[in-house]
Formats: sequence, C-alpha cells, structure tokens
Amino acid sequence: MPPTSTARIRLLETMIDAIWERSYGGVSVDAICERADVRKGSFYHFFKSKSALAVAALEHLWDTQSRPALDDIFSPSRPPLRRFELLMEVWYQKSIQCLQEKGRVLGCPYFNIGTEAAGGEPELAAKVSEILNQYQGYLEAALHEAKARGEVDIDDPAQTAECLFSMIEGSSTQARIHNDPERVRHFAEAFSRMIGAELSPDLSQAAAKS
Repeated sequence: MPPTSTARIRLLETMIDAIWERSYGGVSVDAICERADVRKGSFYHFFKSKSALAVAALEHLWDTQSRPALDDIFSPSRPPLRRFELLMEVWYQKSIQCLQEKGRVLGCPYFNIGTEAAGGEPELAAKVSEILNQYQGYLEAALHEAKARGEVDIDDPAQTAECLFSMIEGSSTQARIHNDPERVRHFAEAFSRMIGAELSPDLSQAAAKS
C-alpha cells in the first residue's frame, strides 16, 4: 500500500519547523522522518533528496501561509499606507508570538535558509529568491499606488521597495541574532522616512494581541 498524502504533509511541515528552528544543514533526513513519524522509505517515495523536500516545504509555506497573509495585508480595499502599517504590526506581533511559543525570535524562514543555501544548494537558493521576489512585489505594488495618489515622496517605487524589503529582513535577522523582538519595532520610523510619509503602526496593540 503506497504512503498516504498525510505523510507528505507531515514531512513538509516538519521540514519547515526544523530549518526555521535550527538550520538546513543541522537537520538530517533521519531526524526529519523520526520527528514526522514517517518511514524513511516513504520519504523517498515523495522526495528524491533533502533539498527537494526543502524546496517543496518552502512552496507549501508560501502557498498556505505567507501568500494568503500578504493578500490580506495588501488588500486593495485598504489605503496603500495602511497596508504598510499593518505589515509592521503583523511582523512585530509574529516576532513576539514566536518568542513566547518557541522560546526564541526565529526571524524570517525564507531569509534564514536563503543565506545558508546560497553557497551550495542552487535549487533551494533559487526557490528562496523566487519567493522573496514575490514578497517584495507586494511592497512595490503598494508604493506605485501610493505614489500615484501623491501620498509618498519617492522617485522609483521598485528601488524603494527593494530598500524597504532589505530593511525588513535586516531588522528581522537582528531580532533573531539578539533574540529581541524590539529590533523589529525600531524599523518603523526609518520606514516612514524612506517613503516620505508619516506612518503610525499600532505596535503596542500588536504586542497586546500576541
């Protein structure tokens, strides 16, 4: 009897947690199978390698969690600047929630694995790059709309989106290194200066909700 699809989902979700909490290089196929309660033979029924599982796991995370969340945050029903405020609120809240649930601030799973895979896992690095480019696209689209409405003081929405995204990921990585969600909180003011608009994310409320 072939392995069930639930085994595949368990492998995907276990891989996401393992590489987020530890590292891609620090987790073995045996450890993944043990944690997911899946036989090793079933693993290779679904995936040819650990790298193939990691690529599929990132796709799964993007399709089931990250993209739906971004679709909501960047909904056209919200004014462009409110979308950025909500992004800051959610990012800060997730950092606090992660600290409470995992015992550490873990940062962005895509960025974490991307920096690790860039030197030796080209397929995995390409998948991370694809996902991060899609993520950055949400910022760029909102900036184009805000510029058209005269709400931001920028010349190039694409370049500004790239800088903003680097700022977000940098603050998230700092939060992981220092195990301090306040590192995420601090980028809000710089974010406002970069786009030439006053943003007022309710970070105290975000913290309370967590």
